[in-house]
Formats: sequence, structure tokens, C-alpha cells
Amino acid sequence: MDPLSELLSSVRARATSWACLDARTPWGVALRSRPSTFCIHHVVSGAAWLSTEDDGHALDLTAGDVAVVPHGRAHSLRDRKGTPVVALEELPGVRESGDSRVWHLTLGGAGTETRTTSALVELEDPFSVPIVSSLPPAFRLAGAGAGQTSLVEHLRFLTREIESRPFGADLVLARMADVLFVHVMRAYVETLGDGPSHSCRSLELVSALRDPGVATAMGLMSRRPEHPWTVASLAEEVGLSRSAFAARFTSLVGEPPLGFLTRMRMQKATMLLREGATLALTSQLTGYASEASFGHAFRQWSGMAPGAYRRQQHARQSDLGVEPGARPRAQAPPARRAPRA
Repeated sequence: MDPLSELLSSVRARATSWACLDARTPWGVALRSRPSTFCIHHVVSGAAWLSTEDDGHALDLTAGDVAVVPHGRAHSLRDRKGTPVVALEELPGVRESGDSRVWHLTLGGAGTETRTTSALVELEDPFSVPIVSSLPPAFRLAGAGAGQTSLVEHLRFLTREIESRPFGADLVLARMADVLFVHVMRAYVETLGDGPSHSCRSLELVSALRDPGVATAMGLMSRRPEHPWTVASLAEEVGLSRSAFAARFTSLVGEPPLGFLTRMRMQKATMLLREGATLALTSQLTGYASEASFGHAFRQWSGMAPGAYRRQQHARQSDLGVEPGARPRAQAPPARRAPRA
């Protein structure tokens, strides 16, 4: 398996909504915060202005551009900066569609036309993957690179499925959401190093992706954080000596292997706690031998006890009007002694 596949293989789409927008100036639509959601907007024709609500990131988009808001931040699309916006949920095509996840939307005035296709892909535990958690609040993919070209071709295919709705379209859209996510990440990785807008963290991780041994180790820890990994066992998996592996990993990733492992475990723990998992189950699924050892590690990492974090997240979900997540369906692995990372 190639390095990017290794890192992304643990991420799955849980639910996806699709929207085809036909808008004429003046127009504007606002999307609320959607935890764990990748929001992907393809400008088929015309132009659009995208801005995030909490940090002021803004992108000026033209035909062919793809804009991504990877962490579910509230944001808006409009014809130009300053145009008033309408909440997505208030648009007739959404409000009247019941449980449908495919929307055909028309809005705005009688001016210049813009057409967009959008995918709102809710991912399972996206922040367990370091390159995903390092993404900027919003970014644009444009140009003629191989990754960008294949992404746009994929989006055009999905647009045809949405517009014509042939037999099996619902299944195609559901299954292709995972592929769309990988296309976005491939195109993003291709752009790294082209300019100063990318974070040092992203650049470090792409350097790590280009090292087969380090990338394999990152993928192993991302997919199986509950396993009792040691530096020696990881080095053996990738065919390096312990010292050579530790030095190369730390140099490329920016932290030692077991520091990376702890972060993968804690990121998985936050997802489980948000979804209502018990402390006992969370401890087992993140590789800790007891609730006490997990609780100690979680407090060191987050500054609060696991139970307090879970209550805080549920309170935030209630404030946003989001139903707290159901308990995870994952089964606890057989009990085993795990090293403290």
C-alpha cells in the first residue's frame, strides 16, 4: 500500500449530503458548523466568494476551482464579499426535502449565473489522521496538476449522477464519498511546497509520507492505536534498526514515535467520548490497561478528566441543536497489557 493510502485507510464517510446550486447575483448561502465534516465546493461555472465565520479565511473562486472547508467550520458562499446570506436549512429545496440528502437549489436575483456542486462528507474520526488534522481552516485547489484534474473529473461525474439520478445513483453517491475524500487529499498533497500558505506541520507530514518506512509506521499507529506498539516493534515492522527508525521518524514527523502514538490514542479517545463510550471501553479501544492509566494520560494531554470532557462535548452539541452521538458499535478488543505511551 502506498504511503498516502496507509494514512487515509482508517477514514470512512459516515454520511454525505449533496447540493447542486444554481444562483444568480445577488446571492449568498450560509452553512452552519458541522463537526467532523469535510465541505467540498466545486464551482462549475461563474464565480463565488467563500469565507469562514470564526477566523475570517476567505477565498475568491472562479470556474473550475474546488474549495474545501475540512473541519466543519461555519462558512458562507456568495457572489461577492458583503452580500447577505440565507441559511442553507432555510432554502426551499432543503426545507421541503425531508430526509433527502440530495438537494437541487435555486436562489438569488436575475444577474450573472453561478453553478456549484457541493458535498458535505461527514467522516468517522477524521482527526485520527495527522495530515487531516493539520489542514488549514479553508483552502482552494486549482490548476492543472494530475491530482486536481482527477478531482474535477470525479466531481463532474458525481454532478451528472446528482442531476440525472439514474437507477443506483443513491448507492453510487454513498460509495463514492470515500473516493472523493481521497481525491481531495491527493490534490492537496500535490500542492504542498508550491507556496508559503501551508503550515510547517503539513510540510513535515508530506516529507514523512515520502519515506516508506516512516509512512508505514504512521499508518500502523493511525489504524491500530490500541495495539501495544513499542519503538522496537515498529522498527521491526518497517525493517529498520530501533535507533535508525526513531531518529528518522522524529526528524521527519517532528515528534518521537511514542509521542505520535499517544496523540493517535487521544484523538481516538475524544471521538469515542463524544459518541458516549464508557471510560472502560474507551480505555480498551485506545490501548490502556485500566481506566486509571487512561484517565491519567488523557488529563495530561487535554488538561481535563475524560468524564468532564464528555460532558462538555455533549453540552456543546445540545447548544448547537445536534443530537449527541450514539454509542460506538465497535467491540472492545481482548484485554491486554499496553505500554504507557
